[in-house]
Amino acid sequence: MKLAYFPGCKISFYLKAYGDSFESVMKHLGIDLVRLEFNCCGYPARGEHFEISVFSAIKNLAVAHKNKLDIITPCKCCFGQFKHAVFWYYKHKNLKTKIDDLLDQENLSWDGSTQIHHLLSFLYHEIGLDTLEKRSVKKFSGKKIAVQYGCHALRPFSVTRFDHPYAPTIFEDLVRVTGMVPVEWPKSTECCGNPILEGHKALSLTILENKFKSASLAGAEYICTACTHCQMQYEMTDYESDIDTHGVKPVLFTRILDAAFGGKTVF
Repeated sequence: MKLAYFPGCKISFYLKAYGDSFESVMKHLGIDLVRLEFNCCGYPARGEHFEISVFSAIKNLAVAHKNKLDIITPCKCCFGQFKHAVFWYYKHKNLKTKIDDLLDQENLSWDGSTQIHHLLSFLYHEIGLDTLEKRSVKKFSGKKIAVQYGCHALRPFSVTRFDHPYAPTIFEDLVRVTGMVPVEWPKSTECCGNPILEGHKALSLTILENKFKSASLAGAEYICTACTHCQMQYEMTDYESDIDTHGVKPVLFTRILDAAFGGKTVF
């Protein structure tokens, strides 16, 4: 199977471990990742210029369509932005017409057929838990872990269609494949604080520390992410030494899964 790989803007510069472990997992599963000349997903522009935001995402979909490929991304912000763009593209006829004209100027078009997969939903729905179980040669039995869903994939459900917006289960089911035990904790679907880091740093770090404390009280050894921005937020502990992690370590799900598949990843 071939898929167009959309890493997003952050992974290559700030979170290389996510990109490397994601690619390794896809290789284990026989997925051929194709790199296309994508631009930004458009999320950073959403609050400043809505039309540019939507066009940026739809143009990427048109590039994938031209190459007859669906898109997969490990970034939930990018995934959510794609879903929002498609929703509004069809919701407003005038916007769709304007975007179609802009695409035509670049010899591109989009017919709506391109699928957008996030890593987790792809593993769950397209690969399946049974296949993942069979490919896992190493188990991390008994290790307790709290999963951080990430906001952009969950809500609004009418747009993203990822999982139940307030009681999701996909991530926990996938973690169990590795032998790890997901704990119940009240902050699994709450924001990690990264979106407000630049504007309200003190509040952002307070949210982060409360997440660590909550996960610890739930008995978790790790907080597991499958979102670029969430992992970057948890790794703020590398730069802010006064953050109390309460003994909980952040870990990328792709690193766990790669290790379970027999890869070189150590966490």
